[in-house]
Amino acid sequence: MKPLGAGIAAILLGSAIHLDWHFARPTHHRLSLGLSWHWMLAIPAFAVAAYWVSRQNPRSPIMASALLLAAATLLGAVIEPAWEYFIGHAPLDWAFGAERTRGAIAYVMTGVVSYALTYMFLRRRLSVAS
Repeated sequence: MKPLGAGIAAILLGSAIHLDWHFARPTHHRLSLGLSWHWMLAIPAFAVAAYWVSRQNPRSPIMASALLLAAATLLGAVIEPAWEYFIGHAPLDWAFGAERTRGAIAYVMTGVVSYALTYMFLRRRLSVAS
C-alpha cells in the first residue's frame, strides 16, 4: 500500500474512533449524544476501511490490516485522549477513565469484527470472480 494513502486511512479511521466518544459520552457534556448503541457505528466505518484495503491488494493483507487498525486505534483511543490530558488539561479520568476506555474497547472490537468479516467477504468474492 502507498504510505500516503495508508496514513490518510489511519487518520480517518482514528478520527472515527475519537468521534465515537462524542456519540457515547453522556449528554450532560458539550458535543455529546449519549448513545448506548454507539459501538454499532463502528460497523460501517471499519467496513469501509476493509473495502479500501482490499482494493489496494497489499502483498501481506494481514500485516497491512493489522498496521492500519493499530495505527487508527493508537491515534483515536490513545494519542487524542493524551492530547486532551497534556495539552487541553482535561482530568485523567476524563481522558483515560473507565467509561471512555470501555466505550473505545466496545467500538474497536465491534469494528475489528466488522473489518474481518467484510475483508473475508470481499476477498472471497474477488477470488470467485477470477
